[in-house]
Amino acid sequence: MLMLTCKEVTTLISSDTLARRTWRDRMGVKLHLMMCRHCSRYAAQLRTITAEARRLYADLPRVSELEQSILKALDRN
Repeated sequence: MLMLTCKEVTTLISSDTLARRTWRDRMGVKLHLMMCRHCSRYAAQLRTITAEARRLYADLPRVSELEQSILKALDRN
């Protein structure tokens, strides 16, 4: 198995395609992350950003709820 490059690893972890990749590809990414502090930092930063975005936007009303509240407000006028 060839070692993945940093560019390949960051592309894979930045997209949602890693879960659909082969077992060998996923293991290659894990191996690379164990050996490359730069890519492992990048992966950690992506996890933090994702978690914070989910936390921040979890309380926002869904589109349908927002539409309903707008329609109710318009009906009152």
